[in-house]
Amino acid sequence: MACKSSILNSNRNPGMTQAQSEAIFTKYLGQTNFIWLDGQAGLDVTDQHIDGFAIFGNQNTIVTMEQNDLLDYDVKQSDINKLYAAKRKDGTAYTFLKVPLTQNNVVTTNGTNLGYKGSYINYYIANNKVLVPNYNDPNDAVANGLIQTLYPTRTVVGIDVRNLYENGGMIHCVTQQQPQ
Repeated sequence: MACKSSILNSNRNPGMTQAQSEAIFTKYLGQTNFIWLDGQAGLDVTDQHIDGFAIFGNQNTIVTMEQNDLLDYDVKQSDINKLYAAKRKDGTAYTFLKVPLTQNNVVTTNGTNLGYKGSYINYYIANNKVLVPNYNDPNDAVANGLIQTLYPTRTVVGIDVRNLYENGGMIHCVTQQQPQ
């Protein structure tokens, strides 16, 4: 699952085609079924990385947001439709766990109001823990609880990312895995 705007972009992978990208994903990640959203190049520093608004929770579940939150997060309606209609390799529909955005705009620890809400989707699974972005917001507990239901054998740990988020990052952004 990826946005073309962040993968097939001349500022990231000059000249790379979708077929070449899929071959790389197959070789290094073993994936053969792809969900491509268009995304929006230039929207943010990531050219709309998908991990801010959609992530696989397991082989049957996509963790994302309700439509209104996705729109608030600047995901285009056409991409929302593609995401919600995505099918597994065998043609069956995914189950969706929909986690809200923060209730309020994110405010850093030094009091800077960022003017936009925070996403909980950019979490990281580490051994027996799931590290979830938190923002000192009423929806922190809601998001942590929803994500906990998906990982009953792991403990969800909320990590305050307000200052990191000011620079466009969350948990998954700063814990990049290296394929073996």
